[in-house]
Amino acid sequence: MIQRKQTIYLFLAAVACIVCMCLPLGTLQLQGMGVEPVLYNMALVQTEGNSPAYDFAYLPLFIALAIPAVVALVAIFLFKNRKLQARLCSFNLLLLLVWMALFAYYKYFQLTAIGELQQTWSSVLPFVAAVFNYLAYKGIKADERLVRAADRIR
Repeated sequence: MIQRKQTIYLFLAAVACIVCMCLPLGTLQLQGMGVEPVLYNMALVQTEGNSPAYDFAYLPLFIALAIPAVVALVAIFLFKNRKLQARLCSFNLLLLLVWMALFAYYKYFQLTAIGELQQTWSSVLPFVAAVFNYLAYKGIKADERLVRAADRIR
């Protein structure tokens, strides 16, 4: 039963999280400065001269995105326990919402004091992962209803 559509949705959610962790979320337009720091999920990277400077204050973004990626990959192989798989999908949705709230907090409250953040397309990938998790959750629930209906007929 690993070849269900939920498996594809969970895999795509994990891939979206991993790709978002690797790509920059945006560049910071500073007022009056020529250097533009780049925001990643793990740190704010400033390249001044030859050595980059890292600000790891944004590490919670990385953690809030790494956990759903791992949980989605684990949930793929829990196809025999649909209830646990559905709970893990719900947990992933919650963590992705936490990531979105953290990103909004950093963007609108912390980074606006420094400059303006120009987002890249990769900052939308956690939302895409949340949609895939929701679709997987709906598919798992549909499978559970189908199994219960088949048990009722027997």
